Amino acid sequence: MRLIALVLGNVLALFLASYYIAGVAISGGLLEILIVGLVFSAVNFFLKPLLKLLLGPIILLTLGLFILAINMGVLWITDLLLPQMSIANVSALFLATLLVSAVNLATHIVFRK
Repeated sequence: MRLIALVLGNVLALFLASYYIAGVAISGGLLEILIVGLVFSAVNFFLKPLLKLLLGPIILLTLGLFILAINMGVLWITDLLLPQMSIANVSALFLATLLVSAVNLATHIVFRK
């Protein structure tokens, strides 16, 4: 149940990012948004812990702010993997990362163990 809520939270966050942030676009309908959310969740699930482990000292030196760069990288990798998603520039990537992080934080608070 928690995993489904987290995936749906990612889908909602990416939909909101494509709707409100200029430079972030997801072409297609609901099915494409669900696919983008599933791929983003998978990349987030498999790659993000590895990056946090490898870049742990940098995260400590920056007092956790480098996690934002890791989140930006995960979103950028999702953009590279999927042709139906496009992020135009770095500022759009940064704003989308902030929005996705805020929605993920809210989802984690609501659906914690």
